[in-house]
Amino acid sequence: MTVNQIIDYYAHASVTFLDVFTNKMEPGRQDVGRTTAPGKCGLVVPLAGCANFSFNGTTYTMEPGMVVHAGPQMPIEINVIGEKIWEYAVIHYHVTPEVRALFPLTQQHFLINTGDNTKIISFVQQLIESYSMLGSMATFKTKTLFMNLVEAILVSAKMKVLDTTSEKMEQVLQYIHKNHAKQLSITKIAEEFGVERRRFADLFEQHTGMNPSSYLTEYRIRRAKELLRSCDSTVAEIAECVGYVDCFYFSRVFKKCTGMSPTMYRKMVNEEAKYV
Repeated sequence: MTVNQIIDYYAHASVTFLDVFTNKMEPGRQDVGRTTAPGKCGLVVPLAGCANFSFNGTTYTMEPGMVVHAGPQMPIEINVIGEKIWEYAVIHYHVTPEVRALFPLTQQHFLINTGDNTKIISFVQQLIESYSMLGSMATFKTKTLFMNLVEAILVSAKMKVLDTTSEKMEQVLQYIHKNHAKQLSITKIAEEFGVERRRFADLFEQHTGMNPSSYLTEYRIRRAKELLRSCDSTVAEIAECVGYVDCFYFSRVFKKCTGMSPTMYRKMVNEEAKYV
């Protein structure tokens, strides 16, 4: 389940807050043989500790920094792990049958990785306090806090994805720098990092401002210029050192990028060196 799919769901589905409660369990305790509430969807927000929380037989190892969504009447099993008390909040909301038909996510369980965000915990605590109060104003405030909580969860999840993407793109750059002399292709690099090629190209350009092919070419030519300045290797040898098996093709690419052939570039650099 992607973050964008989850955002799209909450952006278009009409959801109504129902209730909220918290629970604590001692280390080593288990809770089995129960199901999620009928007719309700829920968000499970860890507040402290760690537990294996299962829905329909699928287990999520949960701790603060992640949220799990669950649909109605799903078998639950909770196993507290670690040495800390496991504390969590459950926020129930309702969707109409029409919405359930349009948005299958209402019936599904899925993880939302938010990363550490004190704002989420703060909204949960405010929601619990507001829900315990009576009166129309308290009811209105509770509805607002619920939507604020959902927004905080989604924004954090989106930022988490962007942070993870940036980290992966930095790894991609290191990979290119290390392997530029090999016969690389953008498809091969994308496969190396487990990303679909078109998606990889989009993420790379967002991160660097260049498409992957242009970046690889620019880096190779930069390294070629360094070698032309610093060593006496032939143009063919330098071409091979930066990933071009065809010396003539390398020369064409070099001239396109620099405005001169490799031989002319070396001559220019040598002439400039006389006056340093």
